[in-house]
Amino acid sequence: MKNILLITLLLILSGCKSAEGPIQDALKSNKSRISIVKKKIKNHNIQIKLSVLNSDNSFKDYGFNIDDEKYFYPASTVKLPIVLLALEKINEYEDISVKTPFKLEDDTLSTTMEDEIYKIFTISDNQANNRLFEFLGQDYINEKLDKKGFKNSRIVHRLSTPDSENLRTKNVLFFVEDSTLVFNSINKKAKNLKLKNTMLGRGYYNNSGEFVNKSMDFSNKNFISINDLHEMTQRLFYPDNFKEKERFNLTEDQLELVKKAMSTVPSELKNLDPDEYSDNYVKFFSRRDEKTMTKDDDLEIYNKVGTAYGQLTETALIISKNNTIILTATMTVNENQYLNDDKYEYDSIGIPFFSTLSREILNLILTGIYEVN
Repeated sequence: MKNILLITLLLILSGCKSAEGPIQDALKSNKSRISIVKKKIKNHNIQIKLSVLNSDNSFKDYGFNIDDEKYFYPASTVKLPIVLLALEKINEYEDISVKTPFKLEDDTLSTTMEDEIYKIFTISDNQANNRLFEFLGQDYINEKLDKKGFKNSRIVHRLSTPDSENLRTKNVLFFVEDSTLVFNSINKKAKNLKLKNTMLGRGYYNNSGEFVNKSMDFSNKNFISINDLHEMTQRLFYPDNFKEKERFNLTEDQLELVKKAMSTVPSELKNLDPDEYSDNYVKFFSRRDEKTMTKDDDLEIYNKVGTAYGQLTETALIISKNNTIILTATMTVNENQYLNDDKYEYDSIGIPFFSTLSREILNLILTGIYEVN
């Protein structure tokens, strides 16, 4: 806090505002959680996008090291557009809703879209995501993303499941009164990505547990650029800032469902083991160190995180008493550069950095250093 007051005083005395912006100024912090990352900042492949809400609901944007042509694995952040597009698809049919029971042909679980959405955001459940993926299919997902103008995004495979790239989706059965509505699709194989940095690591363990002494090829994997992921969050919460064709076609009730799910913590859901799913389980920005979190009346967070292959990514709408921001960031935390060895620095470096950086940004904005219309 002393550092924030000192910065404010110096700027007032000099009669000027910060020339770099809140991201760069937050990175100047001497806090250990930030300093440890700055020492090897090139190794962490950090990209950060920040939007500060103005009084007229427009945004002032800031960026750090953003490169739409540089690949990083988006992991579970792909679940955000999958949820939104699944809701759009439901709206194309009069007979089904988020409360309509459904199941996959080979699944023992009968569930609802509403239940799966809560699991996706609250504990980042991969099976829940894959059920929605089967409902959509690759072609539907990517045609919708393209039409909405997300040119640096594509989703081509399921998560953490055998045969994840199968182009034939499973039968998805919705139970409507006395009948069953069945969805399935056969999809086209996507072209390999032509981006920088699609060969990652210096070695990896394959699905059989065998070590492969070369970089892993991600050119046939999912991808969402930081700009696209950030704008997905903007379009979700501030649709009026975008053209109608760019918005996600959600009803008011569906928007409220998504907002509720994105802000729910595991202790608020039934049948979840608190030892496995603490309340800070998938809340990295402004995360508290305590595993059991109480509601912070000064802070609302609606977010989606992703962690895989030593890549840590998050996008979030963060609302404080005085300011509203959208923050999206990604970083690599894989010091030994081996993939699938489960030796990543999520807990020791990545999550502490995300938490501290976001709080530094909020504190800097609170000082009034940065112009807000």
